[in-house]
Amino acid sequence: MRALIVAIYIITMFYFIFRGFYYISGSMLILGIIFIMCLPMHKKRSIENAKRRIVSALKQKQKGETIKPFIEVNSAPWFVLAELPGVSIEAAKQAAELRKHNGAFPSINVFIALLHIKQIYVEHIKAVAYVKKEIPPINQGK
Repeated sequence: MRALIVAIYIITMFYFIFRGFYYISGSMLILGIIFIMCLPMHKKRSIENAKRRIVSALKQKQKGETIKPFIEVNSAPWFVLAELPGVSIEAAKQAAELRKHNGAFPSINVFIALLHIKQIYVEHIKAVAYVKKEIPPINQGK
């Protein structure tokens, strides 16, 4: 989808160049360059905010304070999931792929189990991450 939008943008820009609308095509080129330059800054800011909030929440947890989880694992991008304790970059990318192909994680426990997160990190992740609408497990009858 993103590639289609970029292709349409480039085609439109060249159309304006060939039609003689140099001011419009020049301004489109400048806006495109500014947009491309701002993308990494947005990602970096998101990562820094996630790190800061996670560290702050874990300090509050160590003091015995209650923490309201703030990272929704079904909507967070992979680079924010990678900042969770015990979640590597590869595991975060894998979580994003699982979400893409299989749909939302039904619970935080399923998220933890599918990513094979070590037991020492489970409580930390549960303190800062949540699933918006948990689906109860299927009862396997007796």
